[in-house]
Amino acid sequence: MQGAAERLLEDEALRSNLTDDEAKMLIHWAIEWLESRVDPARDQATARQTAQAEMGRLRPALQEINRRLAATETPKAGVMSDLSSAKAALRASPDRKTLIRSLIAQKVEAWSKK
Repeated sequence: MQGAAERLLEDEALRSNLTDDEAKMLIHWAIEWLESRVDPARDQATARQTAQAEMGRLRPALQEINRRLAATETPKAGVMSDLSSAKAALRASPDRKTLIRSLIAQKVEAWSKK
């Protein structure tokens, strides 16, 4: 469990388009999800297999959320000349956290049906 959580925290591809707060929120959810699946395991081998399976599901989900939150619109000339400022403004939007929560909820719902 510890190793899986560390891999999530270290993987830049899971959080490169997120602010620190957004990344913490997303990674915190992923670790809680992982713990909720691994903790009931009856032995170490089952826990390890469960963690690997869940990481196989979590990593692509986190990458997808990260990609969806990439700043895709370039500001028009004269409106905001500094692209990094535009990205910072977009990242600061409280709507992004709402979007992250919504995307997480969609994943949980889809995974719960399986």
